[in-house]
Amino acid sequence: MDGSEEYRLIDIADSTEDIPILDIAPFLAGEPGSLQRIGAELREISETIGFFYLKGHGVPQKLIDEAFAQSKRFHEQPYEIRSRMPKRKRGGYTAHEEKKAGLRSSYVLYREMEPDDPRLDPENPYRLTNSWPDNLPGFRDAILAYYADVEKMALAMMPLWAEALELPADYFARFFNDPYLALSLIYYPPQKVVGNGIYGVRPHTDNTVMTVLAQHDVPGLAVRMPSGRWRVADVMPGAFMINSGNTMTRWTNGRFLSTKHRVINISEQPRYSIPFFLGTDLDAVLECLPTCANAENPPQYDPITYKDLQDWFFFSSEYEETPLNKPRAWERRMPGTHIKA
Repeated sequence: MDGSEEYRLIDIADSTEDIPILDIAPFLAGEPGSLQRIGAELREISETIGFFYLKGHGVPQKLIDEAFAQSKRFHEQPYEIRSRMPKRKRGGYTAHEEKKAGLRSSYVLYREMEPDDPRLDPENPYRLTNSWPDNLPGFRDAILAYYADVEKMALAMMPLWAEALELPADYFARFFNDPYLALSLIYYPPQKVVGNGIYGVRPHTDNTVMTVLAQHDVPGLAVRMPSGRWRVADVMPGAFMINSGNTMTRWTNGRFLSTKHRVINISEQPRYSIPFFLGTDLDAVLECLPTCANAENPPQYDPITYKDLQDWFFFSSEYEETPLNKPRAWERRMPGTHIKA
């Protein structure tokens, strides 16, 4: 398949393959045997597709609805007001009016820290105070309430990932003492032209352990399915869309997928989405898990800290936006490996 045909498949997204549903309510309720049963389901999903709808997650719908309401409230402000938000190397606000590629505006928040927090580091783009709009009463409280509940839910899922990898239920706890967390409030305007390398978000993989995506009422996300064709992800009320990322791929020696996906908003309505990105502690060393390598299948990735992996992902020249006549962004090599990401 040549490059033009591959991009055509990305743009048309005509697959009818199913994206699976995982219901974790029995596990969260402590139902006997649910850890083993749902862990096995998660293993199958992670080895074959890498994307799934998450039901029974326990995050109140009221919190989700309020987060979307606040995101809409922010993005509907005039550009002159939004553009006054302080600029940062990572995080903060980026308007689609300012971007060279990507028809979207995003407002990214990291873990909230007070000005006297000893973890603050002006040299570390992931350890800065968040910038908040000063003209939207209630905005900060609503977003932080949503942030806290999704973080709690995501961390509660880690025993399921451990079970999926035949590891003790508490295996991953040591990696999440002060984990990397980022939440993005994204607005996609209606896209008038499809093709020519124009996307709301170009095809990419995430650099996370997992991503928790809340979609509102307008589809646009498309996922590369096992057939190689792309599937538009329906909006399923009350469910999150979850995908494993590059961190999980490194940990599992390529066993668990980090699946490519993109966004094109072909509707005539604005599209809002809220992805929540879960990583490990910044100084955590990522190396092949004990159940994912043997003499016949040695580790394919060198050990690396999560911060170094993030720096490569965000700041490496290999991860810049790429037009169609240059090597595709997802064909870059992960650091410390001889296989493709």
